[in-house]
Amino acid sequence: MDWSKAKNILIAALLVTNLILGMAIYRNVNGGSGAEQEELKQNTILLLSSQGILVEEDQIPEKTERLPVLTVRYRTLSEESITSAINGTHIDLGLSASAEEYCQAAEKLLRGMGLYQDYFVCEGCREESGDYVVSYGMEFEGHYLDNSKLEVIFRDGKPADLSSSWAEPLEMGQNRKRVLPASEALIRFMTALERETKETPVTVEEIRLVYWLEGYTENGGVSEDTAVPYWCIEYNGGNSIHIAAYEE
Repeated sequence: MDWSKAKNILIAALLVTNLILGMAIYRNVNGGSGAEQEELKQNTILLLSSQGILVEEDQIPEKTERLPVLTVRYRTLSEESITSAINGTHIDLGLSASAEEYCQAAEKLLRGMGLYQDYFVCEGCREESGDYVVSYGMEFEGHYLDNSKLEVIFRDGKPADLSSSWAEPLEMGQNRKRVLPASEALIRFMTALERETKETPVTVEEIRLVYWLEGYTENGGVSEDTAVPYWCIEYNGGNSIHIAAYEE
């Protein structure tokens, strides 16, 4: 028998037991005491490490919020309106513009079209096949709407196109529900990774609560939908997995 492997299995089993007990405390004693939360966090880190997943202690949020659903509205622009707006602009940055200048020009274009909103968050400018793309995320009351983006594309220093559809946040619901502790989300993350690969080392880069549109579709018109909380866990240079955050 491989005693080293057997010992690792035993250690992992004990850690899982401690995690289950810690999560029960977390849920039933209003989050547990500081010492109990710290023990839960340390056991999570040890278990993940035993499975080749590295996460820093300060990356794991200690407290979990109660969050409502988020109502959103789909926004759709016709190709004609996009073309008309671009043809009516006088933006020409030349070929040596900086990323900051592209971001400023994108905001100017969106404001001129009457589209710019306070919930837009400029995520920067990237080069893509010779074009420059300025990307905007959506943030509402401190939380990202993670799978909704608006992008402005520049070609040869001039606006060339922008996303025809995205979702805008409208309002939070009234009923706030408990969400999973980050430690439990990390265990589900570990299980999800086991289905992908068992060979590649994993380094967790960020853990954050976001809103996610489970049934996002481009339906060709304006309609409302509901986004729900998810844990977004980013790892290995920008890869990510979203874990449903509402407790079942």
